[in-house]
Amino acid sequence: MTFTNDKSTLTVQQIGRRQSLTPEGFLLCEDVPIARTGEMYYGPGEVPVDPGSDGIVRITRDAGELFSADTIASFNGKPVTNDHPDDGVTPANWKSLTIGIVQNARQGDGIENDLIMADLLITDAEGIREVQSGKREVSCGYDAQYEQVSPGRGVQRRIIGNHVAIVDRGRCGPRCAIGDSAMATKPSLVDRLTAAFRKTLDEAKIDEDPDKKPEDDGAGDDDKKADKTADALSAIAATLKTLDARMSALEKAKDANGDDDEDDKGKKKTEDEDDEDAPGEPDKKATADSLKEVLSRAEILAPGVKIAVPTADSLKTRKQARDAICGCKRKALDAALKTDDGAKAVTPFLGGKTVDAASCATVDAAFVGASELLSQMRSGAFAGIVANIHTKDAAGKTAKATDSAALNQKHREFWAKHGGSSRF
Repeated sequence: MTFTNDKSTLTVQQIGRRQSLTPEGFLLCEDVPIARTGEMYYGPGEVPVDPGSDGIVRITRDAGELFSADTIASFNGKPVTNDHPDDGVTPANWKSLTIGIVQNARQGDGIENDLIMADLLITDAEGIREVQSGKREVSCGYDAQYEQVSPGRGVQRRIIGNHVAIVDRGRCGPRCAIGDSAMATKPSLVDRLTAAFRKTLDEAKIDEDPDKKPEDDGAGDDDKKADKTADALSAIAATLKTLDARMSALEKAKDANGDDDEDDKGKKKTEDEDDEDAPGEPDKKATADSLKEVLSRAEILAPGVKIAVPTADSLKTRKQARDAICGCKRKALDAALKTDDGAKAVTPFLGGKTVDAASCATVDAAFVGASELLSQMRSGAFAGIVANIHTKDAAGKTAKATDSAALNQKHREFWAKHGGSSRF
């Protein structure tokens, strides 16, 4: 008997667009997102970073770290487990914990380019049954280094995979899950978008040839349509980027060749004034990035401070955007001045002025300079990077704030047990 197979692993039965069975009955789950970039949330003691005032630790994992050659290669060939083991998988416990193997780890493409994708070959009968019954979210176990930026915030570095667990709830959420099974499930947003694009493509074909009907769907047709859908999404994304670039270029040209209107005194506006009062919308991405930076640096200046930050879409002119960003920075500096460390870091940048009286240029300098100074001070007190901590990215219970003595005791107990290990 011969089989037609275009996969790296031989399969003989397709049970979903991304799930199939091998001749032995093993379950191959393809294109599974196992980890993402961005911010992850941990409770006290889960990672070596002091929690914030709300008892939560926010850890940032950037693309440079997650998609390094070493990190991606470290997941290839690693065990798949059913839930996380108490500690990492080792040769001593591998046989009792492993239900499959991780294959073909790589960075995703297109709208999945912020994810590590992998193929999971599930070889254990109970594991296969649980996946097909609905246990589909995944969570990585790995070793990593951590650097505290401020209380409640840290950065993750040097991520080395140990295993991938099938879990009920992962820290990454439903986005990191085995997809496209044969069982009936509520369609995700991506599934609904895909269906909408498929319908559009079919209607477009009918419009071209009214007598031609869409063919019956089969496994091969699903793959072809999925490819067309991905192509359509990529084309739309590329078009939006092109339009955004063109609009930016037009706005710059308009600013450079604007009207020579005179003010009430008959004097021509300066270039800066013309830019501030221009009716065109601000650069949404730049504004969103600036607002995000405000929140990040505000947490360093005054940990736990709450600042009402507007959305980039709500700011209709460049002047509104600049004033809003400047206003948020003023609030963060005011909060920092109420603490001893913050006052020492902020005051030198103000030149004897109050935050309210300072210009936006002075506020910008104080905001960035003081936050960098405080970050360096606190990093030094933390003694830099803590290495080789084993982390599990299964979703934990929301941490509750606790008193310092109890928190320190939790940390002592944690480090006594984990001389160095972490989970995604």
